[in-house]
Amino acid sequence: MLFANTTGEPLGKGSARICRHQLLYEILTDFRQAFPELRFELDEASTTVNAQAFIRGNDRVVRLYGGLAYHASIGADGLIFTLLHEVGHHLSRGGRLAANAELGCECAADRWVLTDGMARLKKRTGRMFSIEQAVASVESIAPAVCGATVRKRGPSVCWADHWPSRKRILVRPESAPAIPRCYLSEFLRVGQFAQGRR
Repeated sequence: MLFANTTGEPLGKGSARICRHQLLYEILTDFRQAFPELRFELDEASTTVNAQAFIRGNDRVVRLYGGLAYHASIGADGLIFTLLHEVGHHLSRGGRLAANAELGCECAADRWVLTDGMARLKKRTGRMFSIEQAVASVESIAPAVCGATVRKRGPSVCWADHWPSRKRILVRPESAPAIPRCYLSEFLRVGQFAQGRR
């Protein structure tokens, strides 16, 4: 997941909502064309500001929640980046989530967006986006998540939980180190198991 599970500041019910609905339809149509091996869902009823990649039976699913889809501060670039990031969990190589080795970790998903993801979306649909605008969008809707400058947990090799490092790598991907597995998710899983035993 890209954001904290918080509720959003939704668009109104008038023309802004209608325009966003049309934008979402166009973006999701392009994603279905570019990535036909995945299933895309929009949970309009949810106020959660998030998106998620998961596996349900034989389907690889990307779900966009309504709190993010209809957030007043996020634009097309932010939506495209978010969806590509979630697709990256399914299609990236490299680091894997410790909880589910069939999904790429946050770092692998970010790296995939900037390489294969952007290229495939453009080639199959002509759709492009600005990573700088996308990063600004993310920062504007998630200041509590993005504002932290000190790591509170996890290993220093992973940038996923450290917004300043993640932002720098997103706008300058050549600075991203190769990571063979997701140390952060392994750390969190071990921590969760340890808490459960107390």
